[in-house]
Amino acid sequence: MSHPPSLPSVLPSTPALQDGEYPHPVAPSCTHPHSVTTTPEQLQSALARVTNPTETPIFVCALNSCYRLFPSKERLMFHRKRDHDTDEQDDIITWNE
Repeated sequence: MSHPPSLPSVLPSTPALQDGEYPHPVAPSCTHPHSVTTTPEQLQSALARVTNPTETPIFVCALNSCYRLFPSKERLMFHRKRDHDTDEQDDIITWNE
């Protein structure tokens, strides 16, 4: 039985948004300014699902610790040319190739 490829764990592990339940690291009595509050109903509903490489292509620009996500290699390369001024094809993290 073959297993689908997995992404290497080189991406930063910090969440984009923190749940309002978590205290601010410096001022524990308040929450982060960009926090969200997850309700029990949201946790039980189907907000997310597991995907695989055939359903969800993902390309990550790991050049200079950029870590921006793109839906195709073409979009990633356009980003590199525009934002990094390079056509370099190294430092791409993907499960699609």
